[in-house]
Amino acid sequence: MAPRKPLDLKGHYRILKVSPEAPPDEIRLSYALVRQDANGPHLKRVEEAYETLRDPAKKAAYDREGFERSDPLKSPITLAGAFVILIAILAAIYGPGYLRSRKSFRPGQPLVDISSGKEFGSVVRFEDSHRFPQGSTMPAYLVRRPGGEGERWYPAYDLQASCEGR
Repeated sequence: MAPRKPLDLKGHYRILKVSPEAPPDEIRLSYALVRQDANGPHLKRVEEAYETLRDPAKKAAYDREGFERSDPLKSPITLAGAFVILIAILAAIYGPGYLRSRKSFRPGQPLVDISSGKEFGSVVRFEDSHRFPQGSTMPAYLVRRPGGEGERWYPAYDLQASCEGR
């Protein structure tokens, strides 16, 4: 079996622009050339790479430890997949209840209070963005109350949660 080529764990070979089989003289020459163009954080990485690769014992240890397995949690594809699975789980748990609570009523449809079973009124119309006196804008139903109490706007969410259409 052919010897495995070490993976460049921290990018030392790439930074110094040498191969893993490069002799010490080539590493020293490459370091001198790369160091001339390096500045700031890159210079620090060049120095670290040279310190590791110039010493044969450190280089051998770096090559042994260089067999890196990629971290699956750092992969964008893995993170996107985990996010999709999380959304699917949440949809499976909360979706059916949410969809059941999203009733829609037609104009003229009589409404009955779920808790008491008494007639609540009848739907006159629906507005997708009704402006309430306190300044909030949301979907709402205009309901004609029984017994001559008149008409009143109710937020769709509240009405859908507390009434049943007949």
